[in-house]
Amino acid sequence: MGLLYQKRRLKVNKIKRQIAAIRANLQRIRILLSLIMIIAICYFGIKILKLPQWYIDSSKLSAADPSVIKIQGNVITPDYKIINMIRQTQLPYVQIFRLNTKELENNISQLQPVKKVYVRRFWFPARLTIALDERTPAFLLAPNLDSEPNSALCSDGTLIDHDYLPLNPSIKAKKLLTYGVRDGLDEVWDKKRVEEIIKLIKAVEAYSGQEVQYIDLRNNSDVYIMLKEYLVRFGEINDTAIKRAKWIASILPQARSVEGKIKYIDLRWDDSQYFRLEGAKEIKNETKQKPQTPQAQEIKPELQKPAIEENKPPIQNQQTESQQQTHTHGDEILD
Repeated sequence: MGLLYQKRRLKVNKIKRQIAAIRANLQRIRILLSLIMIIAICYFGIKILKLPQWYIDSSKLSAADPSVIKIQGNVITPDYKIINMIRQTQLPYVQIFRLNTKELENNISQLQPVKKVYVRRFWFPARLTIALDERTPAFLLAPNLDSEPNSALCSDGTLIDHDYLPLNPSIKAKKLLTYGVRDGLDEVWDKKRVEEIIKLIKAVEAYSGQEVQYIDLRNNSDVYIMLKEYLVRFGEINDTAIKRAKWIASILPQARSVEGKIKYIDLRWDDSQYFRLEGAKEIKNETKQKPQTPQAQEIKPELQKPAIEENKPPIQNQQTESQQQTHTHGDEILD
């Protein structure tokens, strides 16, 4: 019995050693296959990352090929100016997901109408989409009514040069008459000044029910605003401007009932409003009442027997002799 037991034990141990050897071989095969798989993945990964579809073709980029670059949101800025900025930017030859577009965004942001630039990257194939957020022009600047605008003025005080004109018809900007020079220096615009003018125009339109056609700022102390029906002599834009604008609601009905052609409506003073008729005849309305709203009743004007000569405020800014003498409004010359 003892000998038989020993033989069985030797046989079992031999089978165990064979099983252990098989397991060891299988483990070695698995490790080898894993190494082969890792090497294959790395090899094919490198091959894939080197495919040309991950890179932007510089020649196509310079030519603004639609397959590699698209430009969106540019209503004012022409494509060629954006493309020039792209050509001036040295984009590194790297995969699209590693491409830093900060320099490109900064360069395009230098264009006057551009407020913000967004560059989106797309891969396989590599391509860029440039989306622009542009400033909105509030005024078109010109020296007189007959001249074409030479620049545009945005609500934040930014000037847009003549290179970007004419504007797209979808942009509604009012004409603003200015010589562009004051005291021998270029006219200075800032956000506060532009907002004051915009606020005044909105008030005039609200109380008159008419759209402002243009505003004359060639003499900063003697401003004119042209409505659809009448020219309004507004004087200086100051703290009382909005208060004076409210008088339009009650003056316009009176103006329509006046016989004769009205040269302009005078709103330079807080307590006196005039209709200046052709031939220097003047109808005056003086009242201490509060300005009426558009729903208020009319105030009948009082006709003055002697013609009252205009009380012109002094011109504060030094202009050329020809600029001080005349203001052109349509077909007439106003003193």
